[in-house]
Order: sequence, then structure tokens, then C-alpha cells
Amino acid sequence: MRPVSEIPYQVRVSRRAKYARLRMSPHDGLIVVVPKGFDVRKVPGMVESRREWIEKVQNSFERKRVSGVSDTGQALPSKLELSGIGESWCVTYRSQESKGVSVREISADVLAVTGQIHDDELCRKALEMWLKRRAAFKLSPQLERLAAIHGFSFSSVSIRKQRSRWGSCSSRGTISLNLKLIFLPPLLVRYIMLHELCHTRHMNHSARFWSEVGRFDPDYAAHDREMRHAWRFVPGWFASKS
Repeated sequence: MRPVSEIPYQVRVSRRAKYARLRMSPHDGLIVVVPKGFDVRKVPGMVESRREWIEKVQNSFERKRVSGVSDTGQALPSKLELSGIGESWCVTYRSQESKGVSVREISADVLAVTGQIHDDELCRKALEMWLKRRAAFKLSPQLERLAAIHGFSFSSVSIRKQRSRWGSCSSRGTISLNLKLIFLPPLLVRYIMLHELCHTRHMNHSARFWSEVGRFDPDYAAHDREMRHAWRFVPGWFASKS
């Protein structure tokens, strides 16, 4: 039998969990969710007992990953394909004496990452900050246009990097969009925006809510199914960091 250590995993304690369970993430790998007070010494045995399932899911992730998505590994990107906002950027790296890392646009489609470029984490954070500014500049007006066209109103919009939710809408009409949307196909971005706009009228997933969504997106069911695997559009260097 192969040693358990061959399967890396994270343990997360959840106050809401009633029992231990295994969860697979395409970018974070195997996550063992346990309730508070659980004996973590039992975790290695749990993992080994589910080895066949774990490897099957891992292989499934690899098959479903979209071919052509640049830099799906953990390495820093040489190119940013921002399908959700219709942009593509080449990324260059320049070492400079500096305390940190900065990102600036040096042409219409080229970014320069300068400073302590040997520090991958600093580079990731700098790129993420630039992506957040870019997303706010492009996605917020897109949401406003959709709302105006279809007669919706909302109080404000924010762009946040979230692990699981692609969007949300509060009872006060505040819409939050996941920063990762900038990597998704435009039709899926539009679907998420319409989905959240419809929540300004129906704060649930009732039949009336889905009927409302269907008025503006006749293919919403297909788009909703596609969103279950939308992670495959997000490059690994970006998705695995919170």
C-alpha cells in the first residue's frame, strides 16, 4: 500500500459541521472538513480509505480543464486572458531595487511588473490589486448597463475575490461580484449579473425567481449548469490564493 503522505490535504474546522467529510477543490486540492473537537488523528485513515475516489476526482478535474487557459499552474503568468471583459494582456517582469512590487500598463496590452519580482507572493498580490481595479472599471459599468436596459435598480456594487460564490445580493440591493468573473466567457458573466439583479426583486430561488431570470436569459438553465464547472476558466496561479 502506498503511504498516506502521497495525498496532500488541508484540515478545516467548521463549527457548523456535524461530521467529518472530504471535499475536493480543483485548485485547493483535498480539504478535510471536521467539526469542532474532532480527533484529527483519524484524518489520515479517512483520506487513505477514500484514495480511489480522490484520484478519480483529480483526474476528472484535469479532463474538464479548458485547453488554452494560460498558466493554469502555480507559476506567475506571462499572459492574462480576461475573457469576461474582452481583454488580453502580456505580462513582463523587471527586477528593481524596491521594497515591494508594482504593476503598471506600459501599452494598450502590456503590463510591467516591477520591483521584488523574485517574491512570487508579492507579485501575485500586486497583480490581484491591478485585476481588481480593472474589474471594477469594466464590470461595474456592465452591470449598470444591464440594469438600465432591463429596468432593474440596485444600491451599489462591489468586486471581491471569493472562494465559492460568483455573486450575491443583499436585502439592501448591494450586489457583490466575484473578481474571478473576469476570466469567464462573457455569456456566463452576463448570466451571473442577471441572476443577481433578479435577486433585487426575489431574495430566494423560488419558481418566481427563476421565471424572472428566464425572461432575460432564455438559456439560463444551461448557463447555470455551466457555472458548476466555471472554475476551469480560472488560472491556477490566481484561483488558489484567497
